[in-house]
Amino acid sequence: MRLYHYLPFGVLLLLSACASTEETLGDLGELDIQIEDDAAILGARDKAMDNYWEFAASSPEKEQKVEAMRRLADLEMERSDERFQRQVEVLDRMSEGEGADIDTLKAVTYRGAIKLYEDVLNIARGGSQEPILLYPLSKAYEQAGRRQEALDTMQTLLDLRPEAENRDELHFRRAELLFDMRQFKQAEFDYGKVLEVGTQSQYYEKSLSKRGWSAFKQEHYTRALDSFIALIDRKLRQADGRIVNDESHLSRGDKELLSDIFRVVILSFKELNGTQGIKAYFEDYGHRDYEMRLYQAMGGFYLAQDRVQDAAASYSAFARDFPMHEQAFEFDLKAVKAYTDAGYSQLMIKAKQEFVRRYRVNGNFWRRHLDQEETVLARLRPLLRSNSEDVARHLHAQAQKNKKPMDYQRAFLWYKQHLKWFAKSPTAKKLNFLYAELLFEAGQFEAAAREFEKTAYQYIRFGKDAEAGYASLLAYTEREKQLTGKERETWSRMAVGSALRFGKTFPDDSRAASVLTKATENMFALKKYDQAAVAARQILELSTETSPETRRTAWKIIARAEFEKGDYSRAEVAYKVALSLTSAEDPVSHKLLKEGLAAAVYKQGELMQAKGNVQGAIAQFSRVDADSAVAEVAEFDIASSLLSSGEWYAAIEALGNFRDLNPASKLLAKVSQNLILAYQKTDQPSRAAEELERYIGLVEDPELRREARWRSIELYEKAGDMAKVLAGYERYVDEYPRPLEQAMEVRQTLATIYGDVGNATSKHFWQEEIVRQEKAAGKESTQRMRYLAAKAAFERAQPVLKAYQHAKLVKPLQQNLKRKKEKMQLAVDTFTATANYGVAGVTTASVYILAEIYADFGAALMGSQRPADLSEEELGQYDILLEEQAYPFEEKSITIHESNVERIADGAYDEWVQKSFDRLKALSPFRYAKVEKSEPMIGEIY
Repeated sequence: MRLYHYLPFGVLLLLSACASTEETLGDLGELDIQIEDDAAILGARDKAMDNYWEFAASSPEKEQKVEAMRRLADLEMERSDERFQRQVEVLDRMSEGEGADIDTLKAVTYRGAIKLYEDVLNIARGGSQEPILLYPLSKAYEQAGRRQEALDTMQTLLDLRPEAENRDELHFRRAELLFDMRQFKQAEFDYGKVLEVGTQSQYYEKSLSKRGWSAFKQEHYTRALDSFIALIDRKLRQADGRIVNDESHLSRGDKELLSDIFRVVILSFKELNGTQGIKAYFEDYGHRDYEMRLYQAMGGFYLAQDRVQDAAASYSAFARDFPMHEQAFEFDLKAVKAYTDAGYSQLMIKAKQEFVRRYRVNGNFWRRHLDQEETVLARLRPLLRSNSEDVARHLHAQAQKNKKPMDYQRAFLWYKQHLKWFAKSPTAKKLNFLYAELLFEAGQFEAAAREFEKTAYQYIRFGKDAEAGYASLLAYTEREKQLTGKERETWSRMAVGSALRFGKTFPDDSRAASVLTKATENMFALKKYDQAAVAARQILELSTETSPETRRTAWKIIARAEFEKGDYSRAEVAYKVALSLTSAEDPVSHKLLKEGLAAAVYKQGELMQAKGNVQGAIAQFSRVDADSAVAEVAEFDIASSLLSSGEWYAAIEALGNFRDLNPASKLLAKVSQNLILAYQKTDQPSRAAEELERYIGLVEDPELRREARWRSIELYEKAGDMAKVLAGYERYVDEYPRPLEQAMEVRQTLATIYGDVGNATSKHFWQEEIVRQEKAAGKESTQRMRYLAAKAAFERAQPVLKAYQHAKLVKPLQQNLKRKKEKMQLAVDTFTATANYGVAGVTTASVYILAEIYADFGAALMGSQRPADLSEEELGQYDILLEEQAYPFEEKSITIHESNVERIADGAYDEWVQKSFDRLKALSPFRYAKVEKSEPMIGEIY
């Protein structure tokens, strides 16, 4: 190896200067080295290097020297590359190479080339050739493992040539070095610079990927996703510009790249709250066709880590975020499968429930995909059916185990829902039977009977089911035990119908005979009276001897049938015959038939009453057996008939008798109502009012009681019984403090009446109540309530005013002055309060009085008794002192009067405003009147 390969450049130049050369290299660009084989290449390169050395040493031109030395360094770099490659190959073949320090080997191998580049760069620094030298030097540094120097050199080159054509390569190399050095932030920046060059850069896609990784390494997952998603978009973009989840056009390498990218995308989203991050990201940056793939991958990622619930949640999240996607249900099914495979039975059932809820027949998803019956719905239908059935059976078992009403109800709902959706399913009949069984077990016999019947008679195409038919009869029997009255009668009728249907449908069943026998025996209980009557008459027409019991039953059925049809006279005849056939030793039957007979007679009276035949109705009601249940009603209807015919006094007597005979009757309230009417019709207001008070105790409806109380007061007033009127009003306001305004009117009425009768104490009490209640009403107070309270307060204020007026400033002056001031302050406070109600008339009057109180006090000061022992001069000074004391009160009076006059601008003008105006003309004549005239003082104002 030649020595100059390792000598400093300056020494080499000196040596070259001492040598002689036979030729001059005028144009280095014309050098042409022929390459034949390895030996020829090495020889040619060595010769070229010798020539460049000689030229550099002899050339006086700096640029030529620099160019020669650059080419010399390039050749040395080339030789270093080859040498390093051979050294690595040798080390690979030698076992000792396993421990070789490759970094040291690099540093030694490229040291010469680097030295040459550095030396020539020092010469070219600042010149046009500097950028040309920086590029190979950066590569040499990089090859030698001197990464920081390579980075700095490339940055210097980029600073000198920021728009260099190969700037994308430089930034990419920098980014790769920085990434290897784990300087991810700066690496991300340089990868970004590559992307700024545009998609034409050969480093574009790799920079996208590595920029994403750089951000990922910094835990900037959203920034990482920006790059990864951009790369995915680029790879999945079709020729027409659409981005679809289709890799069929990709090479194997691109598919592997995408697979890797999708994995890191999932890792990024995992750090961003999983599927919540997926949703948020694509909502911000636009949705993609391959989002579904991300949700699926996220679920798979969690499954691989045995995070079953997170996996299921990820699958379900897709269905939640894209509820109308045609594959949404398949993702929810993945969640179900995840729980199933993991053995999480409770979570599996919940997932199945959610699956059915989301994809229910005729639900939002179902309706959206109605036009995809052969595709989407065809896939969904069997899945929905199986999951729905699983949930129903699970809830069935849970209900049987826990015996809780809520568990039964949930199972019922799922059975009903399933049978509604899949009524034509081969399993529907079995499910319907299970549903009916569970209803029976839960004690819901009515619903159980219907469902057993449905199972027995509506699934004929799947075969007859006598068990279900017979089970329905058992359910009918159990339900009948729970019912009474009309409901039981109706149910019994339905039970017989079901029994007849059973016998007709299952004639060969061993239980058919007993079922039909029971149906026949229950004809009476069925209340199918027309059919029962026909059958009963057939019994009576039999030529064979029948027992009295049988004939009695037949006549009883006939009587009830005629009664139900409204032919009460025929019913009466039938009941009488049945009674004649009933043994006295059967008191129960005897009583029942007598009740039937009484009812038939009563009904005849009702018919006559409806036709207006009052006397005929009374006659029929009077025939009713006094011991029967309808006797009480018949007696009441007699009185009602008299009332409707206008026989008021007879009605009053009949109603009074009824009340005496039936003190606990439920009709007493109606009796009172009728008596109230009759008393008013006979001009007996006081008795009508008393009956109204009785009526109040018989009804519970608060509104009826209130109206009755009010009407009784009116009637007492009509009767002129003021004591009861007042008592009635007081009781009314005590019982009905609301509505507030109406109660306030009652208090005002009480105050007025007490005033009219001269009871000042009670009048004042109710006035004070008006004021107190209005204040207590707060925000609920109305304008009317404030008006009444203001008027009451104003009237109650008059004694306070009079007390003030009666306080005179006489000797002893000091005591009387204190007394008058106290009464003045009380009067001011009182009338200020009445003024604050803001009620027209009251406010202006109160303000006027307030002004006059101040004026009066000033005048009282001036008119007070003078001390007797004062000289004329002292008396004059005393008067001046009094004037100074009285002046502020006069000014205060003027100010208050002015405030009253100013109310004219607000539309408030009345006698009190005019009085204030008149007083101002007297108090301040130069301002308010040309001619002074005297005005009355406070003693004349009220």
